[in-house]
Amino acid sequence: MDERNGLEINNGGSSLENVDLLDLAGHSYGITSDPLTQFAVVFSAIIHDVDHPGVPNTQLAKENTISAQIYKKSIAEQNSVHLAWDILMSDEFSALRACIYQTESELRRFRQLVVNTVMATDIVDKELQALRKARWEEAFSTVKSPTTESPDEDVVSEDRKATIVIEHLIQASD
Repeated sequence: MDERNGLEINNGGSSLENVDLLDLAGHSYGITSDPLTQFAVVFSAIIHDVDHPGVPNTQLAKENTISAQIYKKSIAEQNSVHLAWDILMSDEFSALRACIYQTESELRRFRQLVVNTVMATDIVDKELQALRKARWEEAFSTVKSPTTESPDEDVVSEDRKATIVIEHLIQASD
């Protein structure tokens, strides 16, 4: 048994029979057990370049495009979310929406996940990069507060870590 990853080694190979799924879930910050989040990430990956003109946001701003006049920052990313969201909300996709969410709360959470994930693909904006770096430091800092975290703080911390992991996944895939 390889203690680092929970895999049993057989004759130089590995077997997935003994993967410790609880350990896997603990390292995914809840993402592996949340279908809404998983679909939001896949959906975001599909839509993140909808209607992308092939030039950086700085060029869109210089050219004062209609999108640049509307959005000001993360122009292409916001435009992609806007267009894709309008399509998803059309009557044609009501059955898909019923599969994605059943409540207003799930709709809001799905939208927030999509927006955050697509916005993370704007890797040129220095201000956004600084904010992401600060969130990473806050979430993954090895220095713990002297007070014990409450269960609510644990949930917020796990959600923050999940968000950061998702942001880095979408950046790496972009």
